[in-house]
Amino acid sequence: MSLAVRHTQRLELRRTPFLACRADPRFSYCLYVPPRAPAGPRPLLVVVHGDRRTAERYRDALTDFADAHGCVVLAPLFPVGVPEPEDVLSYKRLRRRDVRFDLVLLRMVEEAAARWPVRADRFLLHGYSGGGLFALRFSYLHPARLVGVSVGAPGSITRLDPALPWPAGIADVAEKFGVTHPLQAPLPSSVPLDPPVPVHVTVGALDTRPLRRPPHHTRLDQALALHRHLLERGVPATVEVVPGIAHNGFALLPAAARFLSTLLPDG
Repeated sequence: MSLAVRHTQRLELRRTPFLACRADPRFSYCLYVPPRAPAGPRPLLVVVHGDRRTAERYRDALTDFADAHGCVVLAPLFPVGVPEPEDVLSYKRLRRRDVRFDLVLLRMVEEAAARWPVRADRFLLHGYSGGGLFALRFSYLHPARLVGVSVGAPGSITRLDPALPWPAGIADVAEKFGVTHPLQAPLPSSVPLDPPVPVHVTVGALDTRPLRRPPHHTRLDQALALHRHLLERGVPATVEVVPGIAHNGFALLPAAARFLSTLLPDG
């Protein structure tokens, strides 16, 4: 066995370094792989950072969850400046020019599954703030790929409204994303998504600073409005307002982890 191969294998134990996505090396991801887990494909949790890009910290904060459930954690990094210099926001909208951030994530999942015993067909997804918007919108476009999604403290929301353009609604998702599932068509409020994806919305009770854009709702307002909207559209959604917490993604992780654990085989 060559020195290079041995070195690579050591890097793959437990906490990996950031790995360039082979499909698009502008993006990278890191993983936590539990050292002791049942044989066979392991469940996968993807956690998406907010605007500060603290991907590795989110990965590290979920190692106890991963060990307890034999679950691999994958944390993508969508850096500032792709596809344009100083571009901070595009990843949460899932598309900018020719970059499809949702498809980049799916390629990361496929690459991880080719290297580790990870279940890639359906996975858990959590995101915070900008990552929460990514997670919510990803669940609209790729419901069949998800076991469940936890949306943390979104600053704005996307509604399942066929009259509003993306990202406010879903009027043009066929044109922008080539989506062919029922989200393209107007759905009566009594018709659920197929397949339904359980959605957990979490926010701090003190996350009440008015947002910059009119009408200057707070993140608490937005989270509660999203929960109501999803229920109206037949989506199995729950909301958890965490007392004593403002805008802090790491303080919301225990609530997200409790929800996600109920969707795992041993939950």
